[in-house]
Amino acid sequence: MTLKNTIKEFRSYLGENESHLDRYHKNTAEKIKLHWGYEEFYEYMEKLVIVEKGRNRNGFSYPVILEINKLQEIHEHLFPGLKHHLSI
Repeated sequence: MTLKNTIKEFRSYLGENESHLDRYHKNTAEKIKLHWGYEEFYEYMEKLVIVEKGRNRNGFSYPVILEINKLQEIHEHLFPGLKHHLSI
């Protein structure tokens, strides 16, 4: 099942559009679903957008970054307080 089909708020955000995470980054989408609703979600999402020293990667396209930001916003709304337990 895709992120779009799993998270109704994300589906509403995307409307008729396909999720770039679901289409082009299936493994990442699966890991987001795995962490959804848990404190570890925030740590995982941060690792997606931060390039660690000595790690060579291309980064995500702008539409994917927008989706990541929206998912973080939705998660914070649905699970208030989880983020505050982490020292991010």
